[in-house]
Amino acid sequence: MFEHLQNTSVPGISGNDVRFNDDGIRDINQVRILQYQLNDDELIIRVEVGSVVNVGDNSTFQPTNASFLFPDGVPIDGVPIEEVVTVSMGLTVVYVILAAAGLVFTTTCLVFTIFFRNERLIRLSSPNLNYIIGLGAIVLYINVIILVIPAKDANLAAVICNVNPWLISLGYSLCYGIIIIKMIRVWVIFNRPLGFKARLFRDYLMTLFVLCLAIIDVVILLLHAVIEATRDNLGVKLTSNRELPEETFGVTAERHKYSLYICESKGQVYLYAVLFGYKGILQVLALLLAFRTRNVKVKGLDDSVYIAASVYVTSIVLAVIIVSTYTLRDYVNAYPAVVGMGLLLGTTMILGLVFIPRVSKQ
Repeated sequence: MFEHLQNTSVPGISGNDVRFNDDGIRDINQVRILQYQLNDDELIIRVEVGSVVNVGDNSTFQPTNASFLFPDGVPIDGVPIEEVVTVSMGLTVVYVILAAAGLVFTTTCLVFTIFFRNERLIRLSSPNLNYIIGLGAIVLYINVIILVIPAKDANLAAVICNVNPWLISLGYSLCYGIIIIKMIRVWVIFNRPLGFKARLFRDYLMTLFVLCLAIIDVVILLLHAVIEATRDNLGVKLTSNRELPEETFGVTAERHKYSLYICESKGQVYLYAVLFGYKGILQVLALLLAFRTRNVKVKGLDDSVYIAASVYVTSIVLAVIIVSTYTLRDYVNAYPAVVGMGLLLGTTMILGLVFIPRVSKQ
């Protein structure tokens, strides 16, 4: 019987011929593999993706079509090696040097103002207010250094993320807040609006205004810090770096995935919305007043011209910071480079407009 069976073959259900060996066992044992998939119409269909052929002690998988088995592409074998990327050392060195030069420049301007504070031209520029501008500039230059610190550790990244809003917000209020209130004073002096008197803008009252801005910043930042502390949140997140390919392959075909730490917390959006929101309102007001007083020219009183120019500079810097915070944070070098350069140029130009004209006339 087996002799006749050996010479017999019949078509199987799968379409392959069924044959038997001398012992009456199927010569080739084939198992079809079916997979349930969603088609383009979102319907579940059964697709044959391959088969397993058993010949003796050997089993072979024969895929019908790789595109059927892996519609989204054949998955890569292995777990990627995750690497945390940080700010390039070259960028860090350059920006630290520039920020250090800015600190030296600020110190020189403050020393000059202190030394010549009794000179008429210096007294007209409100030296006490200029001291506050210098203090704010120092804070902003320090913030630039903080921005370019390489942070591969989550805890260090968290410290930078939590310190950065304090420095940039307080530095802005101290340095740029004085410019804004000076612009308001210039407008009041030359327009005499009803209900406003020039004596309301004496130096000590203007100082109180800036201190109020700083206090508002402190209250907002402290409230945010307390809320985040209750959530036990470091305020950082590991995400893909958009400046480099998300993954690369090493010499042994191992996968490398590149990520960076970015500042992110549940309350971060609200924090920046409040901080930048009220600062933006003040900045728009200062811009309008600067435009209204653009034609004011008084011999011996050129402070208004420099203040107006400073308002334009601070507006550009604030816009750069806001846009970069929400669009470039996934770029490990671009974000600190753009924000840092904005702070460096803006702060240096403010110092130049406030102090250099006084220095050149001494």
